[in-house]
Amino acid sequence: MRKLIVILALVCSTSAFAQNTDIEALAGLQFNFGNPGARSLGMGGAFLGLADDASAAEANPAGLTILRKPEISIEVRNYLENQILTTSGSYPEFERTAFRHHSDRAVVSFASAVFPIKNFTIGAYFHEPLRNEGAGQVIAQRDELTGQIDKDVPNFFMEQENFQPIGGPLSLAECEAVRTRRNDPFSCVEYTVNPFISAVDVQQRTFGLAGAWQVHPKFSIGATARYQTFREEAFTFRVDPFFNFVGFAVQATGDVTGDDVELKEETDVTFAAGFKWSPSDRLSIGGVYKQGPSFSAPTFVATEATNLEFVRVANSQFHIPDVAGLGVSLRPIPVLTINADAVHVRYTNLVDDFTPTVAVGDLDEPYRTNDVTELHLGAEYFFATRIPFAIRGGYWRDPAHSIEFNGPLDTPDRIAASLLYPEGEAQNHFSIGAGIALPRFQIDLAYDTSDTYKVGSISMVTRF
Repeated sequence: MRKLIVILALVCSTSAFAQNTDIEALAGLQFNFGNPGARSLGMGGAFLGLADDASAAEANPAGLTILRKPEISIEVRNYLENQILTTSGSYPEFERTAFRHHSDRAVVSFASAVFPIKNFTIGAYFHEPLRNEGAGQVIAQRDELTGQIDKDVPNFFMEQENFQPIGGPLSLAECEAVRTRRNDPFSCVEYTVNPFISAVDVQQRTFGLAGAWQVHPKFSIGATARYQTFREEAFTFRVDPFFNFVGFAVQATGDVTGDDVELKEETDVTFAAGFKWSPSDRLSIGGVYKQGPSFSAPTFVATEATNLEFVRVANSQFHIPDVAGLGVSLRPIPVLTINADAVHVRYTNLVDDFTPTVAVGDLDEPYRTNDVTELHLGAEYFFATRIPFAIRGGYWRDPAHSIEFNGPLDTPDRIAASLLYPEGEAQNHFSIGAGIALPRFQIDLAYDTSDTYKVGSISMVTRF
């Protein structure tokens, strides 16, 4: 006997997840919590203690005071991200499949203009921490010639008494043992995840005004006011294994009337502040705090296919995590710089008022995640040639922080949630970079890679 359950959200183990409702395509959004600029990227994102070019307007505004000439910078990035979904298998062995999300083209992800005025420096900048378009699906895979199912959707089994499931999830072998022990073929029941398709189109932008003050020749402070915009449309369309309509969930910045999504940009104003202390020419220390914005992104659900009318089920908020970091930059010899950053990301912001579109029972905190501290290490070596150029390398570790189910495994819905919200895995990032630095012009290139995320960057700086 087969019983069907409604699918619950899946969150994969890439860095920096962002969702507060169970729309599957939101599971793998990659925020750019790292610092902008190809130079920083090539050093594993370690830049808070150095912060010595125009990208400091976003990275650590206190570092702007080191600039003695006006600077204009621009960065172009392109990335490829794998969203991991559990697509097949039977408890306890499941197969996970990577679906590619990407920036649809190389986009300007950062631009800034900085102007020093005596002991003060002011700057304006644009930053795009998030741009994502992608889709994924969990459906039965069939042979093209015979139409027979090669790989079915994920399933598990449960013991049953009086036609009610009891206990926890069982494998097929454990289920057969229950049926034999109780001499009842209906004493153990199979449950399957309903097929679905899910897609997302989301973009976040920041427009900032930065200011820095050199309080002392060795100490500076800085702050930034950030006007942030957010646009999102994400949906999941669910059916049963016989392709009968089950449900349609949408999260969007705007409204849904009938079957029409009316998008709009949501905005928020946040602030950041930083410091930089340089006790010597060889050592500098910097720190920064960045307040995460919160945007209104209501959740809508339709439950009838014949008359597709969406009902608002929650005025959900999309809260991007707060970030705090501390960095050290050491120059043991004039041509070598070594940087180390510790960046604390408050990922628990992502489960503030989490809104499931399918029920998992009356639980106070059905989902959880952990705040983490990322460690970034990087180095830059300059060659004193006729045209000075630098090579860079870096490493950073992104600890596991995916959203996971936080309830008892005593119902089919809750077991499904625990299977589809698994504990995440840490990601190790490696980066390389290079650059040419002239008195008035600098160009840098960098590439960062991990198992699930790859990004390439080119940035340029002009000095006047």
